[in-house]
Amino acid sequence: MEYSGKGYAETTHIVMSGDINQLGNLHGGTLMQWVDIIGAVAATRHCRSIVTTAVLDSMDFKHPVPLGGIVTLQACVTWTGRTSLEVRVDVYSEKCNTDEKTRTNTAYLVFVALGYDGKPREVPPFVPNTENERREYGRAQKRREERLRKKAANEA
Repeated sequence: MEYSGKGYAETTHIVMSGDINQLGNLHGGTLMQWVDIIGAVAATRHCRSIVTTAVLDSMDFKHPVPLGGIVTLQACVTWTGRTSLEVRVDVYSEKCNTDEKTRTNTAYLVFVALGYDGKPREVPPFVPNTENERREYGRAQKRREERLRKKAANEA
């Protein structure tokens, strides 16, 4: 993942017996927890404050990850508003006996920056520097508009 900003984080796990479901693959809930944590690290690095998860916008499960698989999560800030920011998390898996990596999941999360008083606080703007970041920023703005549209429809 190419990223030029400070709001980036990466972590790696080995899928252990306590992480799997009845089929012997990584449990979706465990993966969602890992995604939320690494997303919060990226958001915290960007805004240098406490963050809380506001939205898990989407998470696609494309490929299962078996017991013993190596899972790498890469998170980066894609967009900022006044007090909120969006983070993209890409999940890659690899078998321990090959160099082959497969993107198994992508998730988009929205975090809200909080002060120590628990109230939302402003975040520094994210300025996309690369073509890929500009493209992702534009897509993030569209996702935000869609979230706001759905919220308004649910409140009506």
